[in-house]
Amino acid sequence: MKAGIKVKFWGVRGSIPTPGIKYVKYGGNTSCVELLLPDEQLFIFDAGTGIRELGNSFCNREKQLKAHIFLSHFHWDHIQGLPFFMPSYIKGNEIVILGMETQEVKLDKILSNQMESIYSPVKLQSLSADIKFHVLSEGNAVIDGVNIDTVFTNHPGQSMGYVVTYGKTKICYFTDNEILPAWVTEDNKLKYRLDCRDKILCLTKGADLLIHDAQYTEEEYKSRVGWGHSSICEVLRLAK
Repeated sequence: MKAGIKVKFWGVRGSIPTPGIKYVKYGGNTSCVELLLPDEQLFIFDAGTGIRELGNSFCNREKQLKAHIFLSHFHWDHIQGLPFFMPSYIKGNEIVILGMETQEVKLDKILSNQMESIYSPVKLQSLSADIKFHVLSEGNAVIDGVNIDTVFTNHPGQSMGYVVTYGKTKICYFTDNEILPAWVTEDNKLKYRLDCRDKILCLTKGADLLIHDAQYTEEEYKSRVGWGHSSICEVLRLAK
């Protein structure tokens, strides 16, 4: 991986944050990964509770901050930290939120809904930073001069994976994706929107870093087919 590229995991848990001494090794926050590129582009993948500490790490920064937040999907463990991202409260900062949207609900509305007064004392519209929204679909885009490939993944309600190519360096982010093992029957496949293994194999070929959901052991996965998460063994097979 090219020198000067920084990747930091601020949250790796799913469903809910898990505080306590048992979780110290990997931390208890939900999904959030920071990618800082040599030209100071700040890309953040998912806005789980880990984004709070990430935001706090920039609080003493004198320069104005520009950040791109790429959302894989809108389950709570991937967006619940957004109201606590301190840079969004600072005037002059620019926050670009990227992700898919549905025909029924637009991207900005999906996120502003969780900050309505019945849920939150602060509305999204009242944040002091310049908040922008960028809708992505499956394909390719250039974001802040960086090539981004996107692909829909196997997860209830739909999810999106990202491949960042910076020069000759390729970094892949595929959280909440279920890779179908060979033994899954056709009936079980009906529980899925698609099997995206081939697309992911193509996009991740030659990757320098693959970040991928690997929630289950092979034995655990047998009783969790269709839940939208992969086994460790299947992810290792993909990586080979």
